[in-house]
Amino acid sequence: MNHAWLLRSVFNRIKDEAECKTPLETGGLLVGYCSADDNHVVIVDVVGPGPNATHRKKTFKPDYRYHREEIHRIFTESDGQYTYLGDWHTHPGAPPYLSFIDKRALRNIARFPHNYINRPVMIVLGGVKSSEWTVGIWRISPLRNFFPWSKWEYIPLELTVFSDFLP
Repeated sequence: MNHAWLLRSVFNRIKDEAECKTPLETGGLLVGYCSADDNHVVIVDVVGPGPNATHRKKTFKPDYRYHREEIHRIFTESDGQYTYLGDWHTHPGAPPYLSFIDKRALRNIARFPHNYINRPVMIVLGGVKSSEWTVGIWRISPLRNFFPWSKWEYIPLELTVFSDFLP
């Protein structure tokens, strides 16, 4: 079973960022951890686009330097408990789907050894009206017996948004 768990406060931050930038795309990084069997991802934080990100109607380019610094800070402050899990971004005015560019980005993340995750996750927040965002979430996985033209599988995950931990 492939499942993603997302803190409600983190989901609200994603939606707030989406509302703030609509009708332009925005996005950022997913932070958390994977279960011991690697079938579950738990998203406990996100990093926004960064101060030097570029937002357009159909594309978004994050502030990569800011992202590297933030992931390093989060990893260090959590004593290695939380790390980079993948990316999130918006498709304002469209359904949440993986575009060709999104699939290519997931493949590149999986192939890049310094990301320390071989099965990254991508969340796409889409909506026809900005107040009605819907979520799609996928995890890429290499195929064991693959066709020559396809080495990757894009697995839709079941998503549970859960309440924050109590102190």
